[in-house]
Amino acid sequence: MISIIKALTQSLRLYLELRNRLAFFEIKNNHRRIKNELINEIEELRADGDSNSSDRADLLRKRLKSENDDFEHISTVFIKAQGGDSSSDSGGDIHSSD
Repeated sequence: MISIIKALTQSLRLYLELRNRLAFFEIKNNHRRIKNELINEIEELRADGDSNSSDRADLLRKRLKSENDDFEHISTVFIKAQGGDSSSDSGGDIHSSD
């Protein structure tokens, strides 16, 4: 009976870990999509060259920075939750700019 409880507990732990990784994967993909959209719009506005476009591009640049900062925070929390040390990130794709 105890072995069944241990097996169920282990299965639940693994399931929740998988869900956590999947959620982070979705967040990461959403971040990349938003980031690429913002960069493309900023480049188009900068190419226009007028004052209104420059102002709008500046606002989007601030939004892009905020998006990157938010994602870095989420990444740090995820790494710590996985038992890692965010200050010793080995350069993996957690903070990837792709």
